[in-house]
Amino acid sequence: MEAFVSNYLSILGSSALLTVLFFCLEGARPAESGQPFAKWLRNVAYLPFILAWILALQLVITPAAAALLRVTGGGLLPRFIGAPRTLVGEVLFFLGFALTWDVWQYWVHRWQHTSPLLWRTHALHHAESALNATAQARHHPTNYVLFAVLYTPMLLVFGGLGPHPVGAFVLFRVWGFVNHANLRVGFGRATRLIAGPQWHRIHHSTRKEHADRNFAAYFPFIDAVFGTYYEPKADEYPPTGATVERMAVRVGFEPTLPFRVKRFSRPS
Repeated sequence: MEAFVSNYLSILGSSALLTVLFFCLEGARPAESGQPFAKWLRNVAYLPFILAWILALQLVITPAAAALLRVTGGGLLPRFIGAPRTLVGEVLFFLGFALTWDVWQYWVHRWQHTSPLLWRTHALHHAESALNATAQARHHPTNYVLFAVLYTPMLLVFGGLGPHPVGAFVLFRVWGFVNHANLRVGFGRATRLIAGPQWHRIHHSTRKEHADRNFAAYFPFIDAVFGTYYEPKADEYPPTGATVERMAVRVGFEPTLPFRVKRFSRPS
């Protein structure tokens, strides 16, 4: 229990610092001015609850993952290559892991958009009409259950191996803030190489031409390969959020029960 609390406070603390940092950055150069402060505050209030849920879920998933690795021999890479031992090896492993992870999450994420059942795990995230960095944690608890269960292929390949803690911090804590930031920032010619605020904003857009585009978390060229890439124009920062026409679902939000489906059908 002591380790759980320590880990929780560490993650919560770093998330709080990132929240404050991005709040300041967004105020200096917002993609959308005049966002209601209450919506930002609501997401911030939700953060401690969803972090506790994620860590509690890990307590359940970790023994199951360990048992699976014992049965399957520990994963392909640990068995045949082993952990990286040099700086170059760490960098190459980080890039390989990030790319593989992003291809995997691309298809899970895309499935959430096409399956009526799985859309229920994702609609809360897209219901945010005032997109900003705090939306990175605005997910329904079942979203994390889904990703944990479907993580099996990644586990079989990488076993217990993961990127260096610094790399993991960038991938799994920092970049969610970057992608969802309410920032008027585009990456120009590098847009196909690395995801950022403008490119990911397209994914949250309410405009029909942007529907079901830009699923990747880190590498937009994955969308280009699979036919879902949309490159925003120089000054294209569309409105975001759920619409009845696109989402076909109404979402309620409460800190203790954040997701209530009032009407549901397959998203168009």
